[in-house]
Amino acid sequence: MLHVNLYLAEPKSTKKTSIYARFFCDGVRMKYKARVSIRPDLWDFGKQRVKASKQLPHHIELNNHLEKIRSAAFKAFWEYVDSHDGNHPSMQELKQLIDIKLSRVKKQVKMDFLSFFQRIIDQSESGIRTNPSNGKPIRRNTIQTYVTTINHLKDYQIKYKRFIDFNSIDLSFYNQYTEYLIKELKLSTNTVGKNIQVIKLILNEAVEIGLCKNIAYKSKRFLTVREKSDSIYLNKKELQEIEMLDLSKDTTLQNVRDLFLIGCYTGLRYSDYSNIKPEYLNNGYLEITQTKTGTPVVIPLHDVIIRILSRNNGQLPKSISIQKNNDYLKEIGKKIDSLKTEFAKSITKEGFNQRTVYQKWELITSHTARRSFATNEFLAGTPTLTIMAITGHKTEKSFLRYIRLTSSEHAKLLKGHWEERKTKALSVA
Repeated sequence: MLHVNLYLAEPKSTKKTSIYARFFCDGVRMKYKARVSIRPDLWDFGKQRVKASKQLPHHIELNNHLEKIRSAAFKAFWEYVDSHDGNHPSMQELKQLIDIKLSRVKKQVKMDFLSFFQRIIDQSESGIRTNPSNGKPIRRNTIQTYVTTINHLKDYQIKYKRFIDFNSIDLSFYNQYTEYLIKELKLSTNTVGKNIQVIKLILNEAVEIGLCKNIAYKSKRFLTVREKSDSIYLNKKELQEIEMLDLSKDTTLQNVRDLFLIGCYTGLRYSDYSNIKPEYLNNGYLEITQTKTGTPVVIPLHDVIIRILSRNNGQLPKSISIQKNNDYLKEIGKKIDSLKTEFAKSITKEGFNQRTVYQKWELITSHTARRSFATNEFLAGTPTLTIMAITGHKTEKSFLRYIRLTSSEHAKLLKGHWEERKTKALSVA
């Protein structure tokens, strides 16, 4: 909510001093010059207005002027909120809007695409800009993606001597820019797609506020390319082997292993399963609000988690940095013979498919836990909607990206369904 106060620059002065308006919103303050001055003895500090005095025959005009500033501030603020899905303007934006209403600016300076993009980054970093879907500040990883994208655009602009503005972002730009990302920067297909996704997000916001009218980016050929990555999951047998691994002589590895298993049987992201507090556990259930989405989820405690808590006197494993965690996970995985099998991973770079063979343990990361949970529950026949309620996925499409089955596993799954139907049919007969 916006608050407006009027005050004197030098309240103890014996001479005239400037009157200012102070705007306060979301923990941020800004002063705004009223462009009028007055002696402090003629100022009503309680009512924040000029006193009715014979010494000031124009006191009514002065107060009307001050009220006009106050009214312009509130009107500009709420008009912005109404047109931006409830989000508040930054103080700089509010100042510009008030200046316009008070006719203090003759002409708005036209903002080009990269300037607007930078403003989005600045507002995200300051916490002023929030995620419209949940009202939370933009995540650090997301901001870094914005920064990477704008840097690629600046470098592209210099190399090709092609000025980037709202009207120049068309299919010709798209073709040349994606070629630059693929051939010059040698980025993978998914990284290229992420760049285009961010550009379209910035353009959408510009169109919504009337800064841009070019909608060439909405063409089907302005494609956000994506390919399914070859990520691993660990099956039930492999998870059992990890649980049974004797790590009693290395408390660090044991702690990392236990934390990983909690992720494998909750389906949470590392940012969540590494920050579970005792008060989140209640009568055999884990109740937690996901950090990324703000979605509250309730998850039954699996026997594996109960065994971990019992072995540690009810204490949860301590978390470490995700980088160190991933290093230790590979060290643990290397101790499991079944994880020394080969796994081929394909990725498109420079426009060509590149295939690399790894041992499975080399690809284990903290996120493998979430994929393992989703895939194992899917294989076990748990309804998709139930799994999604646990993982917090909003759509089946986004959820199915987590399912990591080979062609032979799909075949075995189908065969299992056939045999189950056959058994039911025989029992009925």
